[in-house]
Amino acid sequence: MSLEPIGVFFILLGILALRRGPVFGVSMLIPCMIFGSSAALILAGTTIQPAHLLLGFTAASVLTRPGTWSVVTARLTFPREGFWFVATAAVGIVGAFILPRFFAGASYVAAIGATSDGGSAPILVPLSPTTGNLTQSVYFIGDIVCFLICYIVARTREGLEAVTNAVVAYCALNIFFAIVDLATFWTGTAFLLDFMRNTTYTMHDDTVVNGLKRINGSFTEAAAFASSSMWAGSFALRLWLGNIRPQLTFWLALINLLLVIFCTSTSGYVALPVVLAILYAESLLRLVRGGPLPRSVYAYLAFAPLLLAVIVAAVLLTPTLAETIYGMMQDFVLNKGTSQSAAERGMWNQTALETFFATYGLGAGIGTVRASSFPLAVLANLGAIGALTYGIFILMVLFKPAIRPLDWATIQLRAAVRIGCLVGLIMATISGTLIDLGLPFYMLAGIACATCDLDSGARRQTAEAVRPARAQVMG
Repeated sequence: MSLEPIGVFFILLGILALRRGPVFGVSMLIPCMIFGSSAALILAGTTIQPAHLLLGFTAASVLTRPGTWSVVTARLTFPREGFWFVATAAVGIVGAFILPRFFAGASYVAAIGATSDGGSAPILVPLSPTTGNLTQSVYFIGDIVCFLICYIVARTREGLEAVTNAVVAYCALNIFFAIVDLATFWTGTAFLLDFMRNTTYTMHDDTVVNGLKRINGSFTEAAAFASSSMWAGSFALRLWLGNIRPQLTFWLALINLLLVIFCTSTSGYVALPVVLAILYAESLLRLVRGGPLPRSVYAYLAFAPLLLAVIVAAVLLTPTLAETIYGMMQDFVLNKGTSQSAAERGMWNQTALETFFATYGLGAGIGTVRASSFPLAVLANLGAIGALTYGIFILMVLFKPAIRPLDWATIQLRAAVRIGCLVGLIMATISGTLIDLGLPFYMLAGIACATCDLDSGARRQTAEAVRPARAQVMG
């Protein structure tokens, strides 16, 4: 075991979380999810990221509080979303230790951890148990813990305000690390970030395409940064459309979504127009339904198409800029399907689908098969039963109605965290390799479920706090 210097800092932060309590712990946990290229601990070659390390301390702080276990038990009972989440984990973990042995050699798979000589791309090997069965099972249990503690903390007025501030801080940190990444690269001082870029994963932090540096921020590659920027920007944009801290959330949304464009990630280019179109359609629906709306909704409906037309006209009237953009589109979108990377990922998806049928729909267990699309990864690893339970959990996170009427601010926050979850699903569907959607997804899912179950005291306090904003909307 190797304890990294940055790990010492997060252990101290975890001890402080134990002393300060659950709200402080979750408030620190959420921004720490930004450190995607950092290793707090390296255990037998496996990287323990700062967020997962701090998750253990935060879970201990939350779950040792009096009355917490009754809330957890209630959340895990049928037919609540926690029940379906745990059922998914049970199907996958039991399968991870049985199915790879029972169906050994039934198909060839892109196994997690199996690589070509000196390369980073998985090679095809006969279906068999892998180290991923253990590591991915542990990570998935961590996802459940993250979901539960974020749900528990966000059920109170103090906790909901704290987690909202923490997610906003994450959005700001994403921008900060993007600026630091670019500044250190172009000044030749990237070594200054070695203390946090210490993961055992392969780093792609020095790639330049068409004169643009592929932005990694605090992650190992541009695709992971694009995913982070997409959900952070979409979350902030939806808060702005709900008139929640409009001066701050507007700039957080604009800069994060612009970073998606400049980071040159194919998945980001595909997901960005889809998400903007979804938010535009939702704004139109809110307009059709009637009632008071913030000025930001009218501004988005009016100026988004106009801004798009101006950008297109500016590009067409500037030949140099048009050639640069066309070259980028050729490299990252139009010709992406014929690249070696696309061929490899297509092979992963094909073998994942073959594994689903070779195991008679039972799947091969968590951590056995790598794919290049989240739905196929779920089918190959969890089978039909696991895909059903996982799908029910996700649908409940996205569409579960509130138990009682919600105030304006809570409605807008719930819509924002749900759009963040939807973005995570879209990005994973485009290029996700595992069934694990990442801690940010389950954190947002926990908050989304908590906003539906706020106790009456929290509702009254939230209503009092948001009354000035509501009055501004009405005006």
